[in-house]
Amino acid sequence: MDVDIYARLSRDRSGLSENTTIQREECKQYVCEQGWNLIGIHEDNDISASKYSTKARPGYEKLVEDIRNNRVDVVLVTEMPRLYRRMEELLDLIRLAESTSLQRIETTDGVGYHLGTGEGIHAAVAAINNAMLESRKISDRVKRKQRARAQQGLHNGGSRRYGYEWDGMTICEPEAAVIRECIERSINGEMAWRIARDLNERGVPTTYGKKWVTANLQRMLLSPRIIGVRRHLGVDYPAQWPAITTPEVQERIRIVWRSRQQTPGRPRGARTYLLTGFAYCGRCDQPMRGNGRTLASGAYQRRYRCSPIDIHGESLGCGHMFRAAEPLEQFVSEAVLYRFDSPEIALALAGPGQEGEIAKIVTEIEFCRQKLNDYVDDYASGLLDRTQLARAKARTESELDEHQDRLSSLQRLQNASRLPNEPLRDAWNEMELESKREVIQLVVERVIVHPGLPGVKTWESFRLNPEQIEIVWRV
Repeated sequence: MDVDIYARLSRDRSGLSENTTIQREECKQYVCEQGWNLIGIHEDNDISASKYSTKARPGYEKLVEDIRNNRVDVVLVTEMPRLYRRMEELLDLIRLAESTSLQRIETTDGVGYHLGTGEGIHAAVAAINNAMLESRKISDRVKRKQRARAQQGLHNGGSRRYGYEWDGMTICEPEAAVIRECIERSINGEMAWRIARDLNERGVPTTYGKKWVTANLQRMLLSPRIIGVRRHLGVDYPAQWPAITTPEVQERIRIVWRSRQQTPGRPRGARTYLLTGFAYCGRCDQPMRGNGRTLASGAYQRRYRCSPIDIHGESLGCGHMFRAAEPLEQFVSEAVLYRFDSPEIALALAGPGQEGEIAKIVTEIEFCRQKLNDYVDDYASGLLDRTQLARAKARTESELDEHQDRLSSLQRLQNASRLPNEPLRDAWNEMELESKREVIQLVVERVIVHPGLPGVKTWESFRLNPEQIEIVWRV
């Protein structure tokens, strides 16, 4: 008999694969005892065979390839669950037995499942049913354990989280200091990518000694763990580990990113276009983004374009509006500087002593969110019907939006304190692009580019018609 051995280990925490080695040696000994011819040995380490697993099984796929090539009479395993926990895979093997040399599956305890007989197929199906039932029992036990630990506010295990020791319950003070620094810089309006770049330049490593990625830094700063919350399946429980910051502070980070239209968790590199997020198409009212091109002369031209599709390939804007970037950016910059030359702007942006009001609004935001969670419980218990639930949610969500808009406005006013001490016009050319964007955001809601031929008129030697550019001011 020509035999293929298959060994599998569901989880290998050590990386030593000791269990698959034991399976392999046990199978090799059994092959020698039977006097069979060993064709191949296939292994899958740290891979589950249950229906809940999404990992591919390369070792199993090679086994199937040997079967298709008529090289295998017997598949040998230490026990049936090592081969299958999915009924559909067994059915595939039964079909292969009808058209190949495969005769049976055998285990090292001497149990054989002959795939050419009704009794053998019935026994194999029964073995897989038992394996599937055991997988479900294990899954249910794990879920119950995880839910119980979450309700108790205990650490859920797994890899070490930044800011905490391996036990998940003790703060790692050097890392916690880095988190607090990142929080303060984020609230002050500094871009996440710039903070990540600074940490990398300073040699501050992540949990595993790697470089920071913007998306990971953003997720960490909005993680429920650092505010002392244990989240499980969308439900929050008070954690037993100490918090590094407060929900109020974390909400301020969220508001800053929301006001800048910066999606938390989304990686972003350094910008090269000043008006991204401000410029809008006057035809379809969709955002205009950087869309440079190489001219016939070989020179590269920076320009803005109304995007016809979004990142998912869905229709977005008309795609017919273009403007050269340099004249548009200089026109808007000059308009902003002209506004800041006015003493009324300083008075309008003044907002000291707003901490108390910010704390009050953050409390209202948390109260609204708690009410939204309570509505779901009230609906589940029958205190609210579907109509009442929808009406209550709509009202509370409207209140939540109002509070968040107010907090965004206050945060914007506080950011005005970071303006340079010298006259803004004198400092403008030396300012970094992100700093210029922060200044523009203080006073500009959006820049609307209306259709028309930009070269009909000139502005400051540029082919730009100022009448086609509409600035919607915040202040």
